[in-house]
Formats: sequence, C-alpha cells, structure tokens
Amino acid sequence: MRFINLDQILNDASEDITLILEVKNQSLLTKTETQKKTAIANGNPHWRPMKEELERLAGRKCWYTESKNPGCLNDLEHFRPKGRVVDKDDNLIHWYWFLAFNPINYRLSAQIPNRLNNNEVLGETGGKGDNFPLPTGSIHGANLADALAENPVLLDPCCEEDTALIEFHPDGRPVLSQEFSHDETAFNRLKQSNLLLNLDYSTFNEDREALYNKIRSLIEGRGDRYFNTENDALEDTKQDLRTLMLPESEYSKAAECYIRGFRDRVWVESLFFDN
Repeated sequence: MRFINLDQILNDASEDITLILEVKNQSLLTKTETQKKTAIANGNPHWRPMKEELERLAGRKCWYTESKNPGCLNDLEHFRPKGRVVDKDDNLIHWYWFLAFNPINYRLSAQIPNRLNNNEVLGETGGKGDNFPLPTGSIHGANLADALAENPVLLDPCCEEDTALIEFHPDGRPVLSQEFSHDETAFNRLKQSNLLLNLDYSTFNEDREALYNKIRSLIEGRGDRYFNTENDALEDTKQDLRTLMLPESEYSKAAECYIRGFRDRVWVESLFFDN
C-alpha cells in the first residue's frame, strides 16, 4: 500500500466532473431517507466519470494492494461505505450517505479487496463490503465533520501514516513494520485490514513472493557479480531496481521493502541516495 495524495489528485481533476458530484451531493440534503437510498442505489452513472478521472491521474493500480489487474475493471470504492448498515434489531450501525457523492471518500480498488469473498489464506470471508469498523466504544459519524474525526480501523492508502505501518515478508504476506512492533493498535489494524481488504489474499501474496525472488536474483545473481568485477553493467541492474520502486510500478511498496532488506551492500544502499 503506497500513499496516494488524494487532495492533489482532486485538485487536478476535471471541474466539470467534480461540480456534477457536488450538485448531486447537495441534493441529498433535502431528500427523505427512502429518496436518499434510491439516489445512492442509482449513483453509479454519476461517480463513474470520477473513477475514470482517478485512473487517468493516478494510474490503474488498486490503491489497497498495488495490483494492476489487467483482466478486470477497477471498482470505485467508497472508503466509508455508502450502504445503510443495521444490526439484527434494525438499529443503525452506520450510514455515510453524505459521502456517497463526495470524491474525498473515493478509492480505486480491485474487486478482491472491495467485494466479499473467501480468503483461503486466513480461512474466513474477506473483502470490505459494507464493513467499516471503528475502535471499541467509538460512534460512527452522522455528518461530514464527525466522520472525518473518526479513527478508522482499516488502513487508508490516502493516509500517509497508515501506509507506513506495512512491510512485506519474502513470501509476500503483509506484516507490521518493525518500527511499530510493540504497537498493539497498529497490529490489530493491520490484522483486520489483511482480512477486510484482502491484503493477505493468496494471489497478491504469490505475486509479491515472485517479486521478492526477482529482486533477490537481480541483487545476488547480477548486481553482486558486477560490483565485485567492477563491471559497468551494474548501473543497468541498479536502474532495473529503481524501476521496480517507481510509484507507478506494480507492488512498488513491496519492492522498496524487499530492496531495503539488501542494504548491507554498499551498492544497494546507494540506490536510496542517488539522484
């Protein structure tokens, strides 16, 4: 999960698209509960252009997993769910209707993180669906100001502090950064995010494991040899590694984590200081 500067992206987005969403958002204020449900249920034609705008400005990568998913379309995911969620006694748990047409609540997501499905790695139903847990005892916001004051359990790619919590094991699994190893809250947030965002889904883990093996081969199989023989081809290997860490590259945060694991080599260390 790499930090996405949503504010900057929305600043660069088409004013025509953002204006349409703003008008639609304001129109909800005077609607009845039933009318709000209907408007949101039929909202896809209104927020689809913003999905295309986010892809134009930020690329097609899933913001949660950094997968590119060329065989399927991204979902425009509402970080705070747009659906009305109640308990078994029909008591309201949360309903962020006031964020349904507000693009500050939008994230680009692959279908596996966004939709409910079976996570074989964890042996449970994974995917976000309408889940949006808060810390025990917290109350879900009923308006924009209260919602933005919440402390969500799920990690948010648009919060730079959240993206700092994740590192990756060589087998591809997302794990808690060693910097936060004694932070129980951070541990719980990652644990729930691994399931509810399917960060720990087998296909993503397999891709990241393959990436680790590629990086290890580049470093141990080529880079070390070129460095020891003072071969100019070392620069080509260094450039290959830099490319894997570019924000637009697939699983670039994992690539950066893996490459940092080889920083005992002076030539790898230089990757993080070269201009």
